[in-house]
Amino acid sequence: MEYKSLYAYLGHGAGSKLGKEVATKASELGLRLEKVTVDKKLSSSGFVYAYPVDFLNEYFNKEESLEDRVKSLENRVRQLEGRNVSKDDLPF
Repeated sequence: MEYKSLYAYLGHGAGSKLGKEVATKASELGLRLEKVTVDKKLSSSGFVYAYPVDFLNEYFNKEESLEDRVKSLENRVRQLEGRNVSKDDLPF
């Protein structure tokens, strides 16, 4: 599953009000979030939360284009291909 911070997803800072609204909704849904370490100049805590992209698409009513979906799947395949899996781990 792909995760993005609000900044990475929106392309600009979200602001504290929108950030709190998104965090509240994600919490209500029981979503697992990831912490992304950032420079303390960007966030006093030194981290921001990253949300599942599917959740962000739904929250912002954004349809992911076919091209973006293909890119996302290609990235996922590259991640899986890069894993070291022994032949004993294969199901056949």
